[in-house]
Amino acid sequence: MKCQTIEKKLSAYQDGELSASEKEQVERHLAGCHSCREQRVRLQQTWQALGEMTEIRPTPGFYNRVAQKIGQESEKGVLESLWGNWGLRALPSPVFASVILAVGIFCGTYIGNSFFQFESFHSAAASSEGGFLSYLRVFDPAPPGTLADSYERLLSYNESHTK
Repeated sequence: MKCQTIEKKLSAYQDGELSASEKEQVERHLAGCHSCREQRVRLQQTWQALGEMTEIRPTPGFYNRVAQKIGQESEKGVLESLWGNWGLRALPSPVFASVILAVGIFCGTYIGNSFFQFESFHSAAASSEGGFLSYLRVFDPAPPGTLADSYERLLSYNESHTK
């Protein structure tokens, strides 16, 4: 066997978990390989040192406090655990995303409507020969089937039917 294979099996050899044939192969390799024998000695020393360590006893009530903390954390919502005790409970993600989307649509509609209610802009666009559509034609044509294309067609239709 190769040294890499033996090194992987040394822990199982130490614990007596190998089959009889594997144990024999490892022992034959250890008899002829100084490096693997040193590795085995280091492993034995490590196990011995771990066995000599004193057990650290937790304070009374430790496990109850840990269980309590785990229970408290699982009861917290996402927002509360992120923002602390602001009294916020996390909404389920789809509801939270829907609320944000609705607020964004509302704000966008409000800002868009207020933009087109400026009298100077509206009158300038209406008084020019091509109206607002002429401003859009300065840019590259919108690809067919896109939202911009639909908007251009809507403006063209309104412009042709208002004259």
